[in-house]
Amino acid sequence: MYRFAICDDDPQFAALLKEALISQLNNRNIAFEISFFDTPSDLISRFEQEEPYDLLFLDIVFQDTTGIQMARRLRSFHTDTDIIFLSSSSDYALESFDVSPLHYLIKTDKLEKLEEALDRFFDKHADQSFYIKSREGILSLPVSEILFFEIYGHDLSVHLISGENHTFSGTLKKIEEDLPGSTFIRAHKSYLVNMAHIVKIVRYEISLSNGKTVPISKKNYLSIMSAFVDYSTRSVEM
Repeated sequence: MYRFAICDDDPQFAALLKEALISQLNNRNIAFEISFFDTPSDLISRFEQEEPYDLLFLDIVFQDTTGIQMARRLRSFHTDTDIIFLSSSSDYALESFDVSPLHYLIKTDKLEKLEEALDRFFDKHADQSFYIKSREGILSLPVSEILFFEIYGHDLSVHLISGENHTFSGTLKKIEEDLPGSTFIRAHKSYLVNMAHIVKIVRYEISLSNGKTVPISKKNYLSIMSAFVDYSTRSVEM
């Protein structure tokens, strides 16, 4: 699931952006959640306490600071969060390059460039890979091709849609922390599953797109069902 945030002190524009963003993401069949902040301090506080957002829409002018100053500070917490600046003019465009924004949207353009900005974001993330050090050496695995991770003893095995399996050392907890995006769910103490490949969940078992099944622990059943429903229906949280 992708996590988006909007930080703007203009609630009317923020609502317009949120509506347009929801429409664009639903058209792309993307699982997502959106958070809104109307003050820089609230945004900073959230960044300090929680996992990073994948994409932040950040107003470039606030009463006591600028979005560029904010971006510099946020980069000290999470360097991987992409930032799209929001502004009523292009006055700050050159200065904003210092913090490597993904895009720069002019508010008066009625968000005509939003689709282009999202294209750029998803193109950047489309080829994300996960690296493992296996007996064959260091392997780069496209995240979209990973079905699930399984742990047995002190070894981990990653199962791919091609039918290949690769064994390596590690823990599922570390895998959860390192995986890009948020489409994986802990189905069982021994399994981490890519929700993009779940076909159905029946009782305490997950059926995957390649015909394999993965058990669900009774303790995690309700939370797993909830997470999968959220993923499937592309929910929005505020």
